[in-house]
Order: sequence, then structure tokens, then C-alpha cells
Amino acid sequence: MKKNLKHRIIAGTIGAALLLAPTAAFADTTPAPTTTKISAADKAAHKAALAANKAAQDAYRVALKAWQDARNANQAAYKAAIATYRAGLASHKTAVKAIDATFNTAVSAAKAAFTAATTGTVTAAARQVAFNARVAAVAAATATRAAAIAALPMLPPKAVLPTIAPKPVAPVKP
Repeated sequence: MKKNLKHRIIAGTIGAALLLAPTAAFADTTPAPTTTKISAADKAAHKAALAANKAAQDAYRVALKAWQDARNANQAAYKAAIATYRAGLASHKTAVKAIDATFNTAVSAAKAAFTAATTGTVTAAARQVAFNARVAAVAAATATRAAAIAALPMLPPKAVLPTIAPKPVAPVKP
């Protein structure tokens, strides 16, 4: 019974609050919109502003197109310069590999000749002669390698990233 009484009190309180609360019937009515006539001078000024904006938009489009063309030309030139640089780098690397292969072949041949000359029972004098021949062959191969690397053309300089002019600013709408 207590529960039922509590529910009745709560329901009565909510009902009274709804009845006593302000409703839409007491709200203020909104006034009707008023129209104002735009003067001919204002219309003419607006048309002039629109015409000036159209001219500014056209000039902006032309400037933007010129900027894009210049940027694309700079990027294309940069890409071509990078391709040339990479090709030069690859040819230099290939030439150095060929020089190193020749050097390694000469050193291996000198070592093989020394090993062949010192196999079996060999006197100290014969061993020293074979050793001196190996040292001389390695020194000659090293000098030949250094001369061949020095004879290679210089590496091309790396292309510099082009500087891009600032993008044109769009005109402000009236």
C-alpha cells in the first residue's frame, strides 16, 4: 500500500508541474518579416563589385595556370637531371666493379703463382724470390687499379631541388 501511495504522489506532482508550466499558448508571436527596398545605387555598386570580382577571378585563373605550368616545367627538368645523375652514377659504379674484378683477378693470380712456387720442399731463397714476385705483382695491380679509378670521369653533381614560386592568392569574394 505504501508503494501505491508513493506512485500516486509522484504522478500527482508531475501532473501539477505540467499544468502549471508555461505553454506555447502564452508565448509571444513572431513579427511578420519586413521587406526593405534596395536602392538603385546599391544595386549598381553590387553589379560593379561582381564585375570586378569576375575580372579578378579571370586574372587569378590565368596566373594559376602560368604558375602550374612553370612548376610542372621545373619538376620535369628536375626529374630529367636526376635521371641523368642516376645514369652517371650507375655507369661509374659499373666501371669501378670492372676495375675491382680485374684487380682481384691479378691478386688471385699472384697468390696462385706463389702457392705453386712454394709447394713441396723449397729452399728459403726460392721462397723469398716467390714472395718478392707476389709482392711486386700485388703492388703493380694496386697501381694499375688506382690509375684506372683516377682515369674515370668525375661523378656528375646531384641535381638541386627547384625552388617553387608561391602560389597565387585567390581574390576575395564581394
